[in-house]
Amino acid sequence: MKKIIQFLIILAVAVMATACGTQPKLPAESKSEQTQTGSKGDTFENIKKQGVIKIAVDDTFPPMEYRDDKNKLVGFDIDLANAISKELGVKVEFIPTAWDGILPGLDAKRYDIIMSSMNITDERKQKVDFVEYMKLGQVVAVKSGNPQKIQSKEDLSGKIVGVQLGSTSESAAKEIKGVKELKTYNGYTDVFNDLGLGRLQGVIVAEAVGRYYKTTKPDAFDVVGSSFQSLPVGIAVRKGDNKLEAELQKAIATVKDNGEYAEVSKKWFGTDKSNE
Repeated sequence: MKKIIQFLIILAVAVMATACGTQPKLPAESKSEQTQTGSKGDTFENIKKQGVIKIAVDDTFPPMEYRDDKNKLVGFDIDLANAISKELGVKVEFIPTAWDGILPGLDAKRYDIIMSSMNITDERKQKVDFVEYMKLGQVVAVKSGNPQKIQSKEDLSGKIVGVQLGSTSESAAKEIKGVKELKTYNGYTDVFNDLGLGRLQGVIVAEAVGRYYKTTKPDAFDVVGSSFQSLPVGIAVRKGDNKLEAELQKAIATVKDNGEYAEVSKKWFGTDKSNE
């Protein structure tokens, strides 16, 4: 009996000591993991430390970002991104990415930002933050000679229309009443190929892209009517990357002030779009 009483007393003291004492310390590895997952806004510091900013682009979007005949990545966004990175004091690594997976890739941290002529929409603003740098509208592109006599987006009613999958052009096309069939493609190269082959009767496309095809291949394509649904275009950053967002805004303001933006704009569009 005496031994039982002694055991109960020892047990009671141990329980009280545990209740009043401090919680056991986390292993060092667990603390490190908490610091990494709990911190926000450190992307810019990592970029400066590594000396490079990783930028996702859809390289099928001329004249914004595409491959030339030597397979070199060129375009308005490419030149502007290089100018911006110079202001940030880092180099650029472009990450070609299919458009339908470009936002998930940012979330998965495969790159730091998206700079690929992405229109700023309310839906996208729920997922990422934006740094605006220009505006782009939509236009209707047709085969040269305009065999269907299309003069505006309304004339696409009853027609087979092509768009890039997941783009604002697709959203704009869905608002046109009476479209016979809406075909979606991963890149505009395929869209215009099918337009040239007569598989499409019209294309809804970002104005810069449509006018590029009209200028470079006037015997194959044309743009009809006026532009519509002009929307701001921005660099997409992950939510919480506030320091990176602020530094990008400063860099864009600088290249607009020092004339580099105007120089790039005139090279690709023939006009200065720095004030738009």
